[in-house]
Amino acid sequence: MANDSISMKCEHCSANLKLPATLAPGKKIKCPKCSGVIIVPSASAAPSKPPKDEKKVPEAPPKKKNSGDDDDDDGVLYGLRDIAKPGEEEKSKPKVNYALDDSNKDLRGPAQAALLGPSNKIMFRSMFCVALCVFSFGTAVWPFVFSEDILDYKETLKAYFKIEAEKAKGNPELQKRLSERGSAIAKDNKNDILAHNVYPEIAERQKKLGLQDIEQGITLQPAEQAFIKEIRTKQVPYRISWIVLSLLVLVYNAVEAMAAVRMQALESYNWSMACAIMGIIPFNCIGLLAKIWSVEVQPDPMELIPDTGFDFADGGLLVVFTHPLFLLCLEYLGSLFLGATALTVLLKPEVKEGFTYKGDI
Repeated sequence: MANDSISMKCEHCSANLKLPATLAPGKKIKCPKCSGVIIVPSASAAPSKPPKDEKKVPEAPPKKKNSGDDDDDDGVLYGLRDIAKPGEEEKSKPKVNYALDDSNKDLRGPAQAALLGPSNKIMFRSMFCVALCVFSFGTAVWPFVFSEDILDYKETLKAYFKIEAEKAKGNPELQKRLSERGSAIAKDNKNDILAHNVYPEIAERQKKLGLQDIEQGITLQPAEQAFIKEIRTKQVPYRISWIVLSLLVLVYNAVEAMAAVRMQALESYNWSMACAIMGIIPFNCIGLLAKIWSVEVQPDPMELIPDTGFDFADGGLLVVFTHPLFLLCLEYLGSLFLGATALTVLLKPEVKEGFTYKGDI
């Protein structure tokens, strides 16, 4: 049994150890007492008995590392690194001769931004003109649809007495009688009563319908009746021209508004140019052509200069600012400015590129 174990002495704590003979020589094991690493000797090299007089000199066990300590650096020595002075670190960095590409990739953005203001103003002005044309068209059509007659007899007779008074300037007595008769007719008659006097067939037709008690009012003289009939025949072509011209201006401004929408959306460069040119053309002033027919109507509804003149002391300033000629000129100046502004923007190269840009496909 003596050969079944190997006796050796721990080189760290000098403890006498008996190791199984089955351990291979040269194998590293831990001492059961001090946990030091020892090498198993061969059977011939191991002493049979440990010397008795040898004193045990305990050796300090190896220090255990704390959990927070760094890993073993295998004896590597460390030194302090030189800290670069301010400015030297920037110089030591490699120079970068490139930058991020922050250029506009979508060319439509700058073009839309440039056209946003002019196109919005043109749309607003065009739609405002469309609304005015609708109102003008309704005013012109109203007497044909909702009135018994297209003529305002009372206003027509006022114009008649005014003309006759001008003719009788050298006869004060006649002027006085004309003035008194005009006042009497204006106070005692209505348009429908005057119509009975001008057109007796109207009274006859109403009698057949059972309306027997028809007030006739003051009987009109033949000259007064003839004047009303003459003006009535001239009122029809005037109102027809008013209706036609209102429709033309309405369609023109509606097309201009549609073109302004396409301009803002960058849908068509040709329509955008047409929109700008349409604003420069004074097409809305075509309404003044109705003056050709209105001059024959009494009183002239499109009279450019009031009979009283532009008396600024007696509200003449308001007459000027509300006069159709002044309003048309003011509207055209605004339209001309907006059209020229839009045309200037459309001719810029970056705006043209925005219309042709299709994006990545």
